[in-house]
Amino acid sequence: MSWIVRGLRGGILTTHYPHGPEEMPAQWRGVAKALAGARAQEYQLGAAACLSGAIVAQADEAHVLQERCFQCGACARVAPRAFGMSNDYELALVGADPSTTQDRLARRAASLGRSIMIRHVDAGSDFATDQEVQALFNPFYDINRLGIFLTATPRHADLLVVTGVVTHHMVESLKRTYAAMPDPKIVVAVGTAAASGSFYAADDVYGPVDRVVPVDVKVPGGPPAPLSILHALWVALGRTAARARETEA
Repeated sequence: MSWIVRGLRGGILTTHYPHGPEEMPAQWRGVAKALAGARAQEYQLGAAACLSGAIVAQADEAHVLQERCFQCGACARVAPRAFGMSNDYELALVGADPSTTQDRLARRAASLGRSIMIRHVDAGSDFATDQEVQALFNPFYDINRLGIFLTATPRHADLLVVTGVVTHHMVESLKRTYAAMPDPKIVVAVGTAAASGSFYAADDVYGPVDRVVPVDVKVPGGPPAPLSILHALWVALGRTAARARETEA
């Protein structure tokens, strides 16, 4: 009875996102961003502190490769006048032309109907990102309310979610999973390791997900927040906008 009373007092606590706005805690770190007006030495100092090589520092400016950013905040700590951390959780990255990519995703997802089945593959993660994926199914995020469900077989999957940098042992499994999915095949790489491979370069590491199968949407973070993952899924289904993917020229 105490749990019933507690629930009645608390009311409905499930987030309204993505149908309504949501706020992150003030201390939440999104991806790094370069600030204008800093000195070249400060940009270089921040770039040197970035373990994942996500910052390209030039003479009078710097560029952050978002798909490589682990959101550690090291650049902002050593060079606060040159770099800052955003509080944004809508971090999904698509191709160089986001409007075209968004239209393509919307057309592909239109045939899926209102019930979406997800197949999740851990290609070589440390389980941090996997925990955030699992959190999407708790009562606060409750993505089942959006018609999104997990499936144990790729033959029933509409959308493939991959976490972790791909190890050599998982290359064939990932290819077979993708091949077994019915069309249209939509793939989301969740986490910086899956999105870019970043600094993972060990002998047993093959590379990022898009080296094995085509990737439609990437979401950086080490790990990304559940809201960031939910936003990426919503983008993959063509239901909201995303920013252009930032890569080296």
